[in-house]
Amino acid sequence: MCVMTYLDYSASTPTSLTVLEHMHRIEREYFANINAKHAFALRSKEVVLSYISKMASLLNIPSESLVFTSGATESNNMILFGLAKSNPHKRHIISTSLEHHSVISPLGELQKLGYELDFIPYLHGKLDLEALKKLIREDTLCVSVIAVESETGLVHPLKAIKAICDDYGVPLHSDMTQAVGKIPVDFNNVTYASFSSHKIYGPKGIGACVLMKDDIRPLIYGGRSLSKLRSGTPPNALIVGFAQAVIEALEDLEVRISIVTQLRNQLTQKCDALKIVHVNTPHVGVPHICNLSFMHHDRHELVNQFSNHGFYVSASSACSGQENVSKAVLTVSENMDCATSSLRVSLSHLTSESDIDSFVQVIKKVIQ
Repeated sequence: MCVMTYLDYSASTPTSLTVLEHMHRIEREYFANINAKHAFALRSKEVVLSYISKMASLLNIPSESLVFTSGATESNNMILFGLAKSNPHKRHIISTSLEHHSVISPLGELQKLGYELDFIPYLHGKLDLEALKKLIREDTLCVSVIAVESETGLVHPLKAIKAICDDYGVPLHSDMTQAVGKIPVDFNNVTYASFSSHKIYGPKGIGACVLMKDDIRPLIYGGRSLSKLRSGTPPNALIVGFAQAVIEALEDLEVRISIVTQLRNQLTQKCDALKIVHVNTPHVGVPHICNLSFMHHDRHELVNQFSNHGFYVSASSACSGQENVSKAVLTVSENMDCATSSLRVSLSHLTSESDIDSFVQVIKKVIQ
């Protein structure tokens, strides 16, 4: 029987045992509907709000700027469509070609409604910020730029982009799903942001919007809840689990980054020595994502072969389907061979050095 070695942590992570313990306690002891007004509901609400407060404090944002959703997909939709509803006279949006599908798809729907889209070009694998300045118009609704591209780990310069947006009076939205809990983030560098719990060892089914400006219209109606922007009964245990996952991730952030950086360096050095693998990960990349190309091999077939050996990696983002060419790798590497033979190996502080050594041995078997 194959031993499982999971190397797809950017797609999803196992829920932390301490997160599960906190959630179990809430489900048993503080499960009341916190929209209710009786004493048990108020006690339950007080406990949930205490977790939210600590989460917000560690993120260095006001608690009121957090809006809980079902995940980053809903958050991105809430922000983009909510902004459009609030500003019907602004019909132009600027984004990038490397956004997650939960941004690209809403933009496509807005385009069908008559919105104009422009994409910031890349120059040698980096966003052309001078071009961005020329794209901004009087009717630009927002600029939307992903913080960390999910296939290659490319980090976009949000601080510099926000400075440009501020100069032109345009808000900046960022999908920060692959950034929060993985690298230091500063929400002062965005106007609106989104991220998910299950990417940082929290439960699935919950995410958040971070709204540094309170000017979007709700998509879901039904009465005030924790936020006027999202009605419904708050899921106490999911919120607490999410908050606890953020707390653990941020309190241990430096240690986790150090562990994952060492593992990534170990992997890239061993792959470089093989001479049969091309490392696509950019210098301005996050440590937990390592993109590798196995020249002249079909990337989807490689996923199957590695899976047969008990090693679980991905050809792309879990939501992006079965594209034969990785647009992200092509942008970063400017090499079509790399883009058609690339795999994403995503690491964790739970990954061991022996996992990396074993994976490299399997690379030799699979490629040969």
